[in-house]
Amino acid sequence: MDQSPVDIRVFRRALRALERQIELSLASETECCGVTPAQCHLLLAVEETAEPSVGELAAALELDQSTLSRTIDGLVKVGMLSRREDPANRRRQLVGLTDAGRAKAAAINALCDRYYEGLLASLPGGEADVVLRSLPLFAEALRVWRGSRSGKGCCGSAPRPKAEAAAKEGAR
Repeated sequence: MDQSPVDIRVFRRALRALERQIELSLASETECCGVTPAQCHLLLAVEETAEPSVGELAAALELDQSTLSRTIDGLVKVGMLSRREDPANRRRQLVGLTDAGRAKAAAINALCDRYYEGLLASLPGGEADVVLRSLPLFAEALRVWRGSRSGKGCCGSAPRPKAEAAAKEGAR
């Protein structure tokens, strides 16, 4: 289904508004938890993955390993993360939650779960279900699309519509 230029502009405007609201929400949510948004994302990623390597975390969070290492080091210093050598590969560093890190992740999850439950409950009718189904799909499409364009943002070449791409592939 092709979208009109007006629909695309409305969509982009809504995305910018959503981005601003997410940034404001993240700042207030993490501020009351005593961590930065980057530390929050890292703690929750480690919690979800058990004891990932620095490389696995960098890939999952789409961050440079050196940038991520600084955030890890800060959380190690305050006792929320542990870092150890992988016994099977001494060059590989494993990251885990300490008891304090598990408690912080649990507090962040409890706070954010309540916040987003209330937010979703404020949507009319069955719209919460639409958001719950659509947002993960859109986030994954964005991740895949960005990856296929080798880091080119909207300033790169415009994407070909599916029909045009299929016709070109069929001509080969």
